Amino acid sequence: MIIIMVLVTLIQMADEDPVDPKKYLEDSCKPKCVKPLLECQACVKRIQGDESGHKHCTGQYFDYWSCVDKCVAQKLFTKLK
Repeated sequence: MIIIMVLVTLIQMADEDPVDPKKYLEDSCKPKCVKPLLECQACVKRIQGDESGHKHCTGQYFDYWSCVDKCVAQKLFTKLK
């Protein structure tokens, strides 16, 4: 009976789409990048009233995601096959 249950589980797992671990790792790394996130949010708040479209927070946005990606990379490559 146990063997049948294991086989059914394995067959179901084979039919499922693979799960991208990067999303889960990003969620675990985001709390480690609070400073760049706060800087990005402060920038967004600062330029909210800009109607000219010349002001942007691209640098702060990329700083935040660079921090997250650096954290993720350390963990992600150990999980890849």
